[in-house]
Amino acid sequence: MNRKERNSLGLFDTARRSSEKERVTLTQADIERQLDAGAFLMSREEAVAAGFLNPYDEQDTVIVDIREEQK
Repeated sequence: MNRKERNSLGLFDTARRSSEKERVTLTQADIERQLDAGAFLMSREEAVAAGFLNPYDEQDTVIVDIREEQK
């Protein structure tokens, strides 16, 4: 969304989240590179308990498709 809409209901202008989920395609090698670079995996419950996610707010998310590499 390239246009900006003003938040007429609040005091501050904030970004509006899109309800559409972006599709991202990753291979196993992509995931392994991210893990090697310091990324980590945890469940939603673990992330909420650690304070990374707000349990009352829907975070921006994507749909991840895992693509098998052709050998």
